[in-house]
Amino acid sequence: MSKKGSVVEFDQNWQTRKEAQYNHWIKGQPQNQIQLAFHNHYKVFSEFLKKDGILSGKCLEVGCGRGSISSHFAEHGYSCTLLDSSQSVLETAKHIFTNNGHEAVFVHGDANELAIADETFDIVVSIGLLEHFEDINKPIREQVRILKPGGRFFGYIVPERTDNIQQNFHWLNRILSELSKLANSEEKIRAKQPIYRSDFGSPRYLEAIKDLPVNNVETFGMYPLPMISHSPDFPFSLMPPPLELALTKIFDLSLYVRYSLLKQNPWICQEEIGQAFLLTFRKNNTYLDSYGT
Repeated sequence: MSKKGSVVEFDQNWQTRKEAQYNHWIKGQPQNQIQLAFHNHYKVFSEFLKKDGILSGKCLEVGCGRGSISSHFAEHGYSCTLLDSSQSVLETAKHIFTNNGHEAVFVHGDANELAIADETFDIVVSIGLLEHFEDINKPIREQVRILKPGGRFFGYIVPERTDNIQQNFHWLNRILSELSKLANSEEKIRAKQPIYRSDFGSPRYLEAIKDLPVNNVETFGMYPLPMISHSPDFPFSLMPPPLELALTKIFDLSLYVRYSLLKQNPWICQEEIGQAFLLTFRKNNTYLDSYGT
C-alpha cells in the first residue's frame, strides 16, 4: 500500500463502500458515536478559535472526505473549502453539504502539492490525514504555506496504536464481528482496502515543524472513548441506529463524569489514551516573529 497518502486505497473505499455515504453532521444532539466525535472535535477547535479571535474567515479542510468537520465550520459561519484527492468522495461531500444546507468550494487536489496561493486561509484543518504519509514534512509545510499570518492550524492525527483505550475493547468488537457475519451469512460483503497508517507520535510532528514560522504549538490526546463496531477499520461501520443511540447516551454520561472530575474539556486526554492526538499552532504574524532579531 502507498505511504504517500494511500490515495488509490482511499478512492477505492470511497467508491465501493456504503459507509462513504454517512453524514456525520447533525444540527441537534448526536445520534451515533461518530456524530458525537465530530461534535466534540469542533468544541475543542472552537475554544482555540475564540481565544485567537478567529470567529469568521476562510477555512480549508485538507483530505476532507465527506467534509464532516467542515460542516461544523460552515454551520458556524466560516467560508469553507474542501480538498481531497478522490473525486468520488468530493461528489459525496457536495451531496452532503447540499442536504445539510451548507455552502462550500470543492477542490480536487494533492496534499503534497496544494495548488493554492500563499497565505490564503485563516484556518487549515485535517482529520485523520497526516498519519497516512511516511514523509509528513511535505503536507505540513504546504498547509503552513497557505495559512495566513496569525492563522490557526489543526491537525487531528490518528496513529497506529495498540496501547490506547481501544485495547480494552477489541474483545467486544470481535464478538460484534462474528454476530454480523452470522446475520449476513448469505450476503457477500466487500472487503475494505487496507490503508497505510504510521505509528508516529507527537514528537515526530514537533520535529517536523521546529523550523517553520509557527508559534503557540500544542499537542494533546483526544477522543478518550472506545470505537465500538463490528467493522471498526476505515471506513468505520456504524451499528444499527438503536444501538448507536444507546451507546451515544452512555458515552455522553462518561464525558459528563470526566468533566465533573477533571474540570476541563472531557474530550481532551493523555496522548497515550486517546484514539488520536491534536497538533495545533498559529502561523507567525511577521518575518521577525519567525526568525527573531
